[in-house]
Amino acid sequence: MNSIDQMRERKLQEMYHRIQKSPLYKKKLAHIESNDINLHHLHTLPLTTKEDLRKAGIFGPLAVDKREIAQYHESTGTTGIPSSAWFTQRDLLTGGRQLKECGVHLSAEDLILIRFPYAMALPAFLLQQAAWQTGAGVVPASGRTVVTPYPRVLCLLKQLSVTVLAGLPREMELLAETARLEGTEVSTAFPDLRALCVAGELMSDKRKAHIEKLWQVPVFNMYGSTETANIATMCEYGTMHIIEEDFIVEVLKEDGSEPVANGEKGFATITTLSHQGSPLLRYFNEDIIAVEPSTCECGRIGAELTHYGRSKDRICFENNTIDAFDIQEAVYSLFPVPEAWKVLEQQEGLHFLLDSYQARKWSSEVICSQLFSKLQIPVTVEITSLLDRTDLISNIPSVKPVYIQKLKDS
Repeated sequence: MNSIDQMRERKLQEMYHRIQKSPLYKKKLAHIESNDINLHHLHTLPLTTKEDLRKAGIFGPLAVDKREIAQYHESTGTTGIPSSAWFTQRDLLTGGRQLKECGVHLSAEDLILIRFPYAMALPAFLLQQAAWQTGAGVVPASGRTVVTPYPRVLCLLKQLSVTVLAGLPREMELLAETARLEGTEVSTAFPDLRALCVAGELMSDKRKAHIEKLWQVPVFNMYGSTETANIATMCEYGTMHIIEEDFIVEVLKEDGSEPVANGEKGFATITTLSHQGSPLLRYFNEDIIAVEPSTCECGRIGAELTHYGRSKDRICFENNTIDAFDIQEAVYSLFPVPEAWKVLEQQEGLHFLLDSYQARKWSSEVICSQLFSKLQIPVTVEITSLLDRTDLISNIPSVKPVYIQKLKDS
């Protein structure tokens, strides 16, 4: 066993004893002998599902005395009961360290504008920790608030000579469209800007390339969740590396029965080795991912992770199964790329709603053909107005977008 595995095994044993202080795991693991838990035994331990977390309630996952808690967070999903997550000061410092692994390489020379919401969501606070740990300055320009509407953020980027902009991928697209409405281009308006950091939404390869083309700077993606903190970060070569000193990531079949082969799609199952406040054992988070060993030029040893979206967004039509990643790749292959889009699952196929200020360049027939060739599912297209551009240049906060509407939710 190499030194990394020895460290992970020690951390797993410590975490396993620690989580049994939480009501959730005190009950869930009561019948399991815990004297000799190791990496080889992990697959024999029970999964933790989203339903387990919901049933456990707010305090169910809490594994420390409340006096040790520094912050409380909740998931911000559009459906269902939010999941709770508790963070000690040590957890927040660990989260900052995790984001320091990102290929953006924050330093004391940087001023980072954080556009993630400073609310119940987690990314803004962890990125702020990463900035403080590297000496970078922070501009807390929270999203989804009337305090910092899109024109104000653009003004701050310019006035403060911001070097790194961080937020949801959608915010990068909306800021670029707001700048266009104001008569400027983000690709030339901010000469000090050197990089974008994004998280909180799926970002396929084509979407990443589109945002990089808009802003003319590299984009660094991060993958995680409120319940787990940040699991993987993108290096300077575009590879998403798992932070293996803090996480064990399994990729299982849909029923959770056994692992899939390296590089194959499966369901993410996360064990948080370092988390103190509300650690999780084999958390079956319903994300579709693939993991394979990395031989990246950056030298990081963490395995490579690819995120394909959430299982709830997976669409099965006849013998064809497509994930949100596939839909993004198709949409962001269009020319011009829409400023806003939404896809509706229907009995007879997929119906795409597309919005662009350059819509005159589109042909519905050509777009249908292009989307069908990518997805191999019958497609209809409606060129419409999804984005209220008046709101973008007004003091109106954004809302969480819905990109895929399943038939059962219609």
